[in-house]
Amino acid sequence: KQGSSGSGSSGGSGSATMFNFPGHGGHGMPRQFDEMYSCFPGAFHGKEGMEEGDKIILPESALDALARLDVEYPMLFQLTNKQNGNVTHCGVLEFSAPEGNAFVPYWTMSNLMLPEGGLIQVKNVSLPKATYVKFQPQHVDFLDINNPRAVLEFTLRSFSCVTKGDQLCIPYNDKKYYLEIKEVKPADAACIIECDVNIDFEAPVGYVEPQRQAQEIAEPVKPDLPEPQKAQVNEGAEEAPKFIPFAGGAQRIDGKNLKPAQAKAAEEVNAVVAGQSLAAAGR
Repeated sequence: KQGSSGSGSSGGSGSATMFNFPGHGGHGMPRQFDEMYSCFPGAFHGKEGMEEGDKIILPESALDALARLDVEYPMLFQLTNKQNGNVTHCGVLEFSAPEGNAFVPYWTMSNLMLPEGGLIQVKNVSLPKATYVKFQPQHVDFLDINNPRAVLEFTLRSFSCVTKGDQLCIPYNDKKYYLEIKEVKPADAACIIECDVNIDFEAPVGYVEPQRQAQEIAEPVKPDLPEPQKAQVNEGAEEAPKFIPFAGGAQRIDGKNLKPAQAKAAEEVNAVVAGQSLAAAGR
């Protein structure tokens, strides 16, 4: 995490009565804002919307001291719990807190593991512009949001910077969602004001990848049809008489008997016709 090293301005000596400025030595202006405050949740100040961002409220004396420093804007601060060494970063909302106190979003106090009234170190810093941030939702219910990326991008408009390891609180539809910052580039802490940031997501805590089971392709059910039956022929049954066309004797139209030559020709015709009929019936 980078700290800014502002150059002192000429003229007048600064007073170290209210502020602990390292390297002051009683001569010249302080080079960095560095102060300890009693920390309380933003709700104690009655300022609405503090939990939806990362900005803190400092005393008016802090503004006077910062005005005498060569600080970068927007003002960014490093918050440190000296008891456990936990560190995070934030912006400033206004300078209206009582002297000696600082109001901080409750989720920020949770990241620092800082109790109400605990001492917090506030130091101004300079952070690089963020280029990449990866988040991990702390519960699978974050996936129930229709467009989680759009919700997160909208919420981050109220933030000044991001710090690796922090858990952000995202209020949405009367519900609070917590996301841990898993990765930040180009540094573990970076500014996200007016910069183009690539946002990525890691699988939520407790998320189980659905197992893809091979779908068995059901074979089409064949209808239970009766087996075809072959025609059975009874050996003892008599064959039905077959129709033979033009079978019979020839007669004259006038009723007289045929002449021998005519009768013989008729028999020959009948024999030929009968042979053709039998041949056709046997195919």
